[in-house]
Amino acid sequence: MSARKFQKASIEELVQWYAEGSVAYGRALDAADSRSANRANDKIVGAYQELRSRGATSQLIPLLKSEDETLRLHAAFHVLEFAPELGEPTLLWLAKRPGFVGFRAEHTLKIWREGTLKFS
Repeated sequence: MSARKFQKASIEELVQWYAEGSVAYGRALDAADSRSANRANDKIVGAYQELRSRGATSQLIPLLKSEDETLRLHAAFHVLEFAPELGEPTLLWLAKRPGFVGFRAEHTLKIWREGTLKFS
């Protein structure tokens, strides 16, 4: 997706694209499809950056309750930037999950606590 497409999108569309990208990212990783995972990640990052530029990142908070754990992981990561009291508990819960999601949640918490986490 082009930067221009993100700029023209509504906030609702951006949140939808963020969610779709996160779900697609999880599926691509499960299928060991790095090309699709990279495209999905670009969608997540583009939507997040546009939400941030509009001061609308709080629209990601409802995604912390998603049934999709990869979407929860991405949302919790980004929510740490502006509402750590909401993002951290989600990451703590996800860190107990098996596999990639648990590993990423644990690692995210570690680097966030070290003060080296960079938000994209």
